[in-house]
Amino acid sequence: MKSVLLLIPVVLLSGCANFQRSTGSGYGDSTTQYSDSRSGDSNYLDRDTRKTAYEMGKDPTSLTSRDIEDIRNRQKVRELERSLGSKKEREQYSKILPWLKNDEEKIQFLSIPSIEGRQQWINRNEIWSRSQAPQQEMRDLVETQDIAVGMPQEYVRRSWGEPLAVEVSGNPIYKNERWKYQRHVSTSSGFRQETRFVYFEGGRVVGWETE
Repeated sequence: MKSVLLLIPVVLLSGCANFQRSTGSGYGDSTTQYSDSRSGDSNYLDRDTRKTAYEMGKDPTSLTSRDIEDIRNRQKVRELERSLGSKKEREQYSKILPWLKNDEEKIQFLSIPSIEGRQQWINRNEIWSRSQAPQQEMRDLVETQDIAVGMPQEYVRRSWGEPLAVEVSGNPIYKNERWKYQRHVSTSSGFRQETRFVYFEGGRVVGWETE
């Protein structure tokens, strides 16, 4: 029997549907609906925008002004990521990616034109302290061996240990991955083996499922 806890509508691995965004993910509904005087439907949206909307779990036919802003930010992030020209630049970005809070921070970091300037930004914003001093919510989750949407990969390791297998979607530096775990859980008829898959986008949990 397969019980789906949370699934992701991003282009990672197939077999996911009915994903529900966390209320704290920044993708909550807004009361202002996006409209365009040129059209009464979504036909004016270019293909890229529609694709990004679907990847972010948004309906292109009913976008709010906040949705449009989120989509533009995500497209800007992807554009800036493609501009990383050297291996050193990509490695620097990959290391801090799970600790960046949102697309706005990614844009700030990636818009800096030099590695040295980006390192100064990392130091000024104390990015590494985020890994050393997790928020109380994250500490509580680790202590109870639980996970949550938005949790960085390092905390998942602390909570559930090393995964049995890791599958990577696309370029590894972007940390879009699926981790596989197997655990023995107690049931009314005794213990049984349970397989769990955790999905990451940008090094943070966006969903999971249990078999």
